[in-house]
Amino acid sequence: MSPAHPRLVFRADGNATIGLGHVTRCLALAAMLAPDFEGIFAIHDPGPAVLRQIRAICPTVLVVPAFATLAQEADWLLSQLPPGQLVVLDGYQFTADYQRRLGNRGQGLVYLDDLLRHYQWADVVINQAGGITPAEYRQIPGGELCLGPAYALLRPPFQAAAQRVETGLDLERIFLNMGGADPQNHTLRTLHQLRQRFPHKSLAVVTGAAYPHQPELARATSGLPGVYLYHNLGAAELADLLGLCGLHVCPPSGMAYECCAVGGLVLLHPIADNQQRLFTYLTEAGLARPLAELEAMADDALPELAHQLRLRQRAVFDGAAAQRFRRVFQQLHTAYQLTLRRAVVADARQYFEWANDSAVRSNALQAEPIAWTTHEAWFSRRLADADSFLYIFERAGQPVGQVRVEFAEGEGTIDYSVAAGFRGQGLGLAVLRRALGQLRHDKTGSWALLGQVKAANLPSARVFHRLGFAPLTPVRVHGEMYDVFRLDVTSAAE
Repeated sequence: MSPAHPRLVFRADGNATIGLGHVTRCLALAAMLAPDFEGIFAIHDPGPAVLRQIRAICPTVLVVPAFATLAQEADWLLSQLPPGQLVVLDGYQFTADYQRRLGNRGQGLVYLDDLLRHYQWADVVINQAGGITPAEYRQIPGGELCLGPAYALLRPPFQAAAQRVETGLDLERIFLNMGGADPQNHTLRTLHQLRQRFPHKSLAVVTGAAYPHQPELARATSGLPGVYLYHNLGAAELADLLGLCGLHVCPPSGMAYECCAVGGLVLLHPIADNQQRLFTYLTEAGLARPLAELEAMADDALPELAHQLRLRQRAVFDGAAAQRFRRVFQQLHTAYQLTLRRAVVADARQYFEWANDSAVRSNALQAEPIAWTTHEAWFSRRLADADSFLYIFERAGQPVGQVRVEFAEGEGTIDYSVAAGFRGQGLGLAVLRRALGQLRHDKTGSWALLGQVKAANLPSARVFHRLGFAPLTPVRVHGEMYDVFRLDVTSAAE
């Protein structure tokens, strides 16, 4: 990998007690982003097997010390990072307070979620579960939501499998996996259930790196014909094995998505409370069936059921998530290459030059040039006004743009511009998303944001659409039509 690749820090934990789900999906994301980013993994108390699994994707590992509080851990993590570093958080301990602490120091945040519990201070929230809607989230203004199987956290062999030409399914071979750790040993109990239902079928039993019952499993299956044990397989080996089996038994977790990507008769057995929503989605969307229904399934009905599930699986899992993630992270990286600060008196001349730029004036409500004395008085008033927020952006010491938000009666009107020499680089989206995120830190409570752009100014309109603003009825001002956009922002304390 080229040393020019920017770094991306993943923070997640995993072991035999809590399972490996958070680690596995972070590694899947790291592998998808490897062409563009160098992954660094921060983890507390990793075992040797887990460490080997991580280093196969992210060679650099930061071992997180034990701290008395999460605030202390967040401060330690910040001490390891340069400003503007992108950080991916995956774990239920990374609460709104933890996220806000990192965001206050200017780190770009991505959060992998599956609980929809708290306010999201992250710039990007990823929830691969189906059936989730943006209305279910409270987040910083301008935050991006990557929801559903279009953003499935599939490792590269499973993305490739989703794009392969279909082949026949061998329903005489069963795949069984109950997660990377399975501390309650659902693996052994489910194995006995499957042997009783299908005594003559071949059974491939896969356990993960943190599975603590391997000796017990080996003793219980010793001498059983047709039962084959596999432990701690790599992604390519696992994908190949799934491809050989037409019937897949697993929890409704990331493993279920990998089974669906390969394709087959997927039977789900929930083993944790946080899997219920994904279980409901997969079964109601026709992608899988509950394992509990197995006893009622006639053997001669299985081929047609498998065929119907596979058709639906192919329609949903297209193998293109990596391209989507790379676009999201490249845009976020662009935004965090900029430094953000509040404007000061010394910036008056810079704002004056930007305000009188010909392209800016042509898109303004009033197109006439602005006199210096008028601008100077206006700029002083804005700096002194507690309801005005003026943000200036620089890249490598060069001013590249500004965002201004002026509030009146709970509504903030947005003005933003990019310097002439930096246009056409996607910086309009970058400066506005950064400014809106910072505004949430700087202004408490609930409020709304309004943007107005000339009807012909399609690039600015696309920026507002991209950041989640809702279009309102266009208005006519000074004989010109303007598109109007609104974003309602809820309090982070609610």
